[in-house]
Amino acid sequence: MSIQERKSKEQARLKQKILRATLRVFAEQGYGKVSMRRIAALIDYSPTTIYRFFRNKEELLGAIAAGTYGDLAARFEKVKAREGADPLGTLRSLVGEYICFCVERPEMFKMYSNLGVFEVEAGAVYERLGGARYRVYQSWFACIRALIGSGRLVVKDEMRAFLYFWDAAQGYIDHRVGQPGVPRGPLAEDAEAYLELVFRGIERTDE
Repeated sequence: MSIQERKSKEQARLKQKILRATLRVFAEQGYGKVSMRRIAALIDYSPTTIYRFFRNKEELLGAIAAGTYGDLAARFEKVKAREGADPLGTLRSLVGEYICFCVERPEMFKMYSNLGVFEVEAGAVYERLGGARYRVYQSWFACIRALIGSGRLVVKDEMRAFLYFWDAAQGYIDHRVGQPGVPRGPLAEDAEAYLELVFRGIERTDE
C-alpha cells in the first residue's frame, strides 16, 4: 500500500469517527446544542480537525442523512429482490427491515425522531432532514397500491394505509429504544411476531 493510499484510508476512518461522534451528540443533546467543540472533545481532536472535513454542523447533518438514507434504501432494494412478486410478503419484510434498521441504530433513530419531518407533495412522501429531503418509502407505497388494487387490504386509501404501517413501526421502535429494560425476545423474532399481529388486522379475510 502506498503512502497516499494509507493516508486516504486514515482520513476516511477519521471522517467516520467524526460522523459517529456527531450522531451521538445530536441524539443526546439536541441539534441546537451541538457545536464543533463538543464533537471534537468527544473524539479527542481539535475543532480544527473537524473543519478539515466539514464547514459547519449543517454539513455534518447532511452527511449523516445522506449516508443513513442511502443505507436504508439499499436494504429495501435487497428485500424487494429477495421477496419476489407477493406485495403483502414484500411489504411485511420492508417494514420489518425498517424496524431492525432503526433499533440497531438507537442514536440515529433518536436524532431522526427529533429532526426529521414528513412532507407530502403531489401524492409522494418525502422525509426532510436539514436542508435536503429524501424519498425512500416508495417501495412501501408500491406494495400498498398493489394490495389495494387487488382488494387485499381493509383500508382503501394508500396514504392512510402507509401511515398506519408507519405508526405501528414507529411505536414499536420507540418503545424498544426508549425502554431497554423491558424484557423482550431477540429483535428479529420479536419484530416478526409483532408484525404478524399488525398485518393480520389490516388484511381482508372475508373473501
